[in-house]
Amino acid sequence: MKMIEQWTKNEGCLEMVMAMVDGDGDKMLTCEELLKLIDDNEVDETETLRRMVNGADKDGDGFLTAAELKAMMMKMDPEDEDNDMMINMIIRVCDTDGSQKVKAEEVVSFMVNGGPKEKDPKEEAKMMFRMFDTNKDGFISKKELAGFLKQMGGDDDEDDSMLKMMRNVMLAGADEDEDGKLNYEEFTKMMEDQ
Repeated sequence: MKMIEQWTKNEGCLEMVMAMVDGDGDKMLTCEELLKLIDDNEVDETETLRRMVNGADKDGDGFLTAAELKAMMMKMDPEDEDNDMMINMIIRVCDTDGSQKVKAEEVVSFMVNGGPKEKDPKEEAKMMFRMFDTNKDGFISKKELAGFLKQMGGDDDEDDSMLKMMRNVMLAGADEDEDGKLNYEEFTKMMEDQ
């Protein structure tokens, strides 16, 4: 009952719930759809997430922008302070062409499986490289490496000197051409050695 109270206070959340359970997309709930909402055993979580993500695609082009992702995340949990970090992570991992848009099905796959369904090692390495290479210049700089390590460590006020040390150790072991940054080949070799 508390969940229903929370939904009724947040209009955005109501929109998301409607998108999740409205199986035929007619913006109306049948008794069967309402019963599925009430009976947790009847809910296919992946299909529910797929409907929610597709509902966030406001222009219907099959892609989600950062703004559409943010609107969806804010509707799901408006008080979550990590929404921006999660949105950036999704964009970095799922944006394969640099358009800053992600396919709706890739968002679902990321949220359900942590990435593409088929774990091709080369694709996984590319995905990881994109997560680190935030400025998309084809290299991972000291700043990008430290930023990623800090982001993954959370906001637990970890000492910056520890992050710098970790960054420097990683670079020293992997930066074969000693240019102060990692290219894709150096990065994949470092990941294979882990």
